[in-house]
Amino acid sequence: MKIGIAKERGLAGSDKRAIILPEEVKKLVKAGNKVFVEKGLGEGIFIDDSKYKKAGAIIVSEAKEVFSQELVVKLRSPSDNEFLLMKGNILISMLHAEQNLPRLKTLKKQKIKALPMERIVDEYGDRLIDCTEMTGEQAMIYAYNLAMKSPKECNILILGYGRVSSGAISFANKVGSKIKILRKGEYKDIKHYLKGKDMVVNGITWPKYHRDNKDYVVTKKMLKFLNPGAIIVDISVDYPNPIETCKPTYPNDPWYEVDGVKHISIYGYPALAPISSSNRYSKQLLPLILDISKNGIKNMSKPLQKALIKKDYTKE
Repeated sequence: MKIGIAKERGLAGSDKRAIILPEEVKKLVKAGNKVFVEKGLGEGIFIDDSKYKKAGAIIVSEAKEVFSQELVVKLRSPSDNEFLLMKGNILISMLHAEQNLPRLKTLKKQKIKALPMERIVDEYGDRLIDCTEMTGEQAMIYAYNLAMKSPKECNILILGYGRVSSGAISFANKVGSKIKILRKGEYKDIKHYLKGKDMVVNGITWPKYHRDNKDYVVTKKMLKFLNPGAIIVDISVDYPNPIETCKPTYPNDPWYEVDGVKHISIYGYPALAPISSSNRYSKQLLPLILDISKNGIKNMSKPLQKALIKKDYTKE
């Protein structure tokens, strides 16, 4: 199979990650694939094009030479212009397409067979391409850098205790912060739990019916209960959100302020650790790409079959 590996060019160059590293390229080439790597793919994490070339890749300078291949691999969703370079090929990328109907219409129009990374899960529902713990860890590192207190003096409220919160909880414990994990039955008393907090960390994935009704656990009026200089850290990055004042931010513009409270809600926290997250994504993707290249879109494994966008959400 001919495989195109695209670099991340958006966000004013702040996302330095490379979705596939030379070691994995070498294995793809060894399996009989032709791999086209976009020039400068790894420069943000100190990997020169020569290393990809040594691994057997073909270095190309034009985006169209990547996006015209049978299988296109990219970390962040392609831009509108990049989508227009595609026609009838397979795409593996983070998409979150159900929240972006125009993007779904483009997929349909260009006849792209899309495999959103966030939808590729095993039989137990665990994601096969995942940096969840790193998300929580990097979110907390960034938040502590913005805080005006030592981590040991920070009083933190964490909404949710699932997998998305695990990295944040683990890191906060390691640095000695005082934490309270808010459980679902305690939402009704949220005002009480907000009092005296230096940081609120949201790890709740908000159900669609709550989104549609604009129901919130934390409203804008409730921000007054937090300590001066407080920070809200959204690691779920799901919109609309259980916190009324949350909206997406990006690595090149990571935080904003509402009523004196700093808000961090970075879409792609692992980008704050580009070397580590690139390493992890590359290793996780290798067996999936080999699966597609060997078996094709019709005979690929069940996790990939289930991830393939088939439903026409544009009619809803």
